[in-house]
Amino acid sequence: MDMSNIPVFGAITKRMYWLHQRQRLLAENIANANTPGYVPRDLKELDFNDVLKRSSTMKMASTNPSHIAPRNASDLAGFKAKDVSKTYEKSPDGNAVSLEEEMLKVTETRMDYELMTNLYRKHMGMIRTALGRGK
Repeated sequence: MDMSNIPVFGAITKRMYWLHQRQRLLAENIANANTPGYVPRDLKELDFNDVLKRSSTMKMASTNPSHIAPRNASDLAGFKAKDVSKTYEKSPDGNAVSLEEEMLKVTETRMDYELMTNLYRKHMGMIRTALGRGK
């Protein structure tokens, strides 16, 4: 059984994937902390209602060549980058990475990922219990 067909699992999986992409961007920011002119990037927060709408089983179909085609996945898998260039101070070499801010974001992202993992585990336990396979 594909668990992504169950809306709660689809939403949790989408959130975990967003957190994974954010962690990747934050790691790039930290790795470029000494790169002159580097501007840190971050992802826009997911809108939970939007995630629930997208997790439905209905898919867009193009039955006519004049229909609008679905968007292609970008480098960030459809997530939008947030402009953070105005939120940081720049060093004299033009680098705008603040290691303290990036490490706080990394910790926040890790904690959110652990929360999603625990939610997933708890919901799987409820399904096992409902099927009579609980511990």
